[in-house]
Amino acid sequence: MVWVKNGLVLFLISLIVVTACKKEEEPPQVRHQWIAMVDSFDLWASRVDHAFEYSKDFKKAKAITPELLKSYIKHYFLDELYLLAEAKTLKLDEDPEFLKIMKKIKIKEMTKPNGPLFKAIVPEKFEVDNKKLELLYQRLPYRLTLQQILVTSKSLADSIYDALMKGADWNKLVLKYSNDLYTAKKEGVLSDYLVPGMAAPEYEEAAFSLWQKGQISRPVKTDFGYHIIRLMYREKLDVSSFNFEQERLKKIAQLSAKNQFIRDYIRSLFDKFHLTANKELYPALLNAFERKGVFGTINPQKIKENDMEAIFIKHDRDSMSLGGFVEAYNELNRYERYRLERPEDIDIMVRKIISPELMYYDGVERGLDKDPLYQDFIRYNYRHELEKIAQKRLIDEAIPISDQEVKEYFDRHRNLWKNSKFKDVKPYVRNRLLVEKRKRYRGELLNALREKHPVKFNEEIIQELVEKYNKKKQAA
Repeated sequence: MVWVKNGLVLFLISLIVVTACKKEEEPPQVRHQWIAMVDSFDLWASRVDHAFEYSKDFKKAKAITPELLKSYIKHYFLDELYLLAEAKTLKLDEDPEFLKIMKKIKIKEMTKPNGPLFKAIVPEKFEVDNKKLELLYQRLPYRLTLQQILVTSKSLADSIYDALMKGADWNKLVLKYSNDLYTAKKEGVLSDYLVPGMAAPEYEEAAFSLWQKGQISRPVKTDFGYHIIRLMYREKLDVSSFNFEQERLKKIAQLSAKNQFIRDYIRSLFDKFHLTANKELYPALLNAFERKGVFGTINPQKIKENDMEAIFIKHDRDSMSLGGFVEAYNELNRYERYRLERPEDIDIMVRKIISPELMYYDGVERGLDKDPLYQDFIRYNYRHELEKIAQKRLIDEAIPISDQEVKEYFDRHRNLWKNSKFKDVKPYVRNRLLVEKRKRYRGELLNALREKHPVKFNEEIIQELVEKYNKKKQAA
């Protein structure tokens, strides 16, 4: 549902669980020390420590030696580092695909609900006056079931409202016009009840002013556009006295104030970073939009190459081409994509797509990219994504597979596909052959990289761990 996500931007959905290790299980001096290094890429001792104690190498050996531990590390942990070292040597961390992925990760980690930005900007408590509590208390006994039509154009919203007042079919108008795509196929029925403090104040004021079943509000504007609200049911609930409910009301008011603070903060970034969109390119987007039922996509084939390369969105820290916008739009969950049938639809989607980026740059200006936990996440993802692109560029794209090889493989292993015709299973045959060739090629590549990128061990940490393991052996 478009409006029910705490009134926040819809892209801020992610949770992270940080699991702490038990201190007594590893020496403090070992915890965050590197134990092996290939070029500039290190392996932490904590990754090796517990794994080695459960390994066959540990169980079989009467005594642990530095050579045994190093051999174990080389066999099980260093392949990743060899690939990373080669990727860095070949400057794959400057590959446009890699940079694009890392930018998305940096933005996501900075702007997630429990990330450094929200922790820094959102106050722990908000001032709530008695007038606000009294208003919430008046609405507290009611739970509303609503329908809505959401559009971005005021003139369109007014014309839809006028048509409804003259008896137009609500359901037809929902299907044709509503950009709340979560509800457009369900007659505009919102899946959650509306209770006080749940939505933007202007939305709640309009909704709670409806008393008769089927009553329709005039269009009400929020950050999502113009809502035409229709009351289905107003359910009466039992509540206690104002004094008894006061703590509950304060919690509702705090949450409502927090949501309003975040809405105002995001809106302020458009001015702070001087956000602009090239409206001369709007006709190209409107022409390229293809509607499919209540959903839709932008067909890039309908946009001229020069237009795709043109700057579409600009702000003080960066810019986005029209092609970048098209890609970002099409990558969104289809329910979150407004149909681009009017210039105002594009205005909303520009703000929605660029908001996380502006929030990220605001966090950087505040120095929040120096947050240790944030840096740990970025470091992990940098290595993870660099290894993936190294796998793609150095292995997958380096393995030639001809159509003749695929056909010969199919003929040799025909029993795997039973009575299927080659043309019907050719993609699957190719993938299976790629897996087999990848394993062989990867082994050959890593052998070469071991010669090219020597490993360096932290002898002090190796010795500490060896002594620890031998004490456990003696105590067993």
